[in-house]
Amino acid sequence: MAEAETPNRSPEIRKDKIHNRWVLFSPARSRRPSDFKAKSNPQPNNQTECPFCAGHEHECAPEIFRVPADSTNDWKIRVIQNLYPAVSRELDFQNPVSLVGDVAVSGFGFHDVVIESPVHSVNLSDLSPAQVGEVLLACKKRIEQLRSCDSIKCSKTMEPLLVLR
Repeated sequence: MAEAETPNRSPEIRKDKIHNRWVLFSPARSRRPSDFKAKSNPQPNNQTECPFCAGHEHECAPEIFRVPADSTNDWKIRVIQNLYPAVSRELDFQNPVSLVGDVAVSGFGFHDVVIESPVHSVNLSDLSPAQVGEVLLACKKRIEQLRSCDSIKCSKTMEPLLVLR
């Protein structure tokens, strides 16, 4: 397959028979803009350039909900769709990979982003216990929303990057 075609392939969940575990293969993730930038400063402090900081909501993927729920710019937490999801929100019954069964299945699911603070450079560990509780309640709310989808069998919440200072 040509390299230019790879990002258009559907995500797959493949069986790693050597380690006897399932792994996620998502070619579309290669389109993330961060993959092409220098990794010199993982936590930018310049809020004027950060799409996740307050005031840049229009630069992000569609919002699922925010805390508090009103539509003002004074939000504490936002849950948005991921512009570069590892899985597809579309069930693909025509995907030929699903016919293989024990080797690979279609990578269906939801890969959302929880923005824990209007200041993106703030880590979860920087938040007060009450603020962490609000973030966990937002995660719980999203999981409860996804439970209504019959095709979802499990969910996982993760913190993608812990920065040690």
